[in-house]
Amino acid sequence: MKERQKITRLNGISKWLSNSVSESEDKQYTHRLLKEDKNQRDIILSELILIVQKAHGDARSRLCKLAGNSLAPFGEFSESDPSEGYPERLHIQTLKGFFGEIFAGIIAENFSPFEHDDWEVPAFLFRFHPVVFQHLEFINQTGETAKNQPGRTGDDCLAFRRNIKGEIIGYLACEAKCTAKHDTDMISEAHKKASAANIKSVDIL
Repeated sequence: MKERQKITRLNGISKWLSNSVSESEDKQYTHRLLKEDKNQRDIILSELILIVQKAHGDARSRLCKLAGNSLAPFGEFSESDPSEGYPERLHIQTLKGFFGEIFAGIIAENFSPFEHDDWEVPAFLFRFHPVVFQHLEFINQTGETAKNQPGRTGDDCLAFRRNIKGEIIGYLACEAKCTAKHDTDMISEAHKKASAANIKSVDIL
């Protein structure tokens, strides 16, 4: 099996985030509490920035590939980079959502969910968020200020486990919520989604 480099692997994460796990009495839920040591933030920040850049680089590359050949029949339109301004021109709420999805991948690849340390996040699903890319094209053409866009439907992040043949033997559906302070309603919403009746993730395909 070809080894995939985990783009969300953080070398200093154990120094930055303390990690404690507890289990409900009925064994139905496991809770992992991560607490930041702010004194270690500077140590991890450059590495975290690189992870975010790589994650968005995947979406940027896909967008450029989708642009393909020019559709202008007489060549009167100058070609431009369709990923220009991605993601920095987008609304802060959109960026917080993206960061939550990336952080879900960081947790999957660094904290051994369900006692497996071989989870892989091959791609971030915000690469499939056409509403955001349409809005980016609009603000690039008009110069208008970005507005908050509806979140992408489905799961926020998918991680996979593979056997020695490279075949998928397990998947992890992640739901991320990013907020500046504790928000009980937002957490309840995430629990409700994680407990939905569908057995398989709607984003498997």
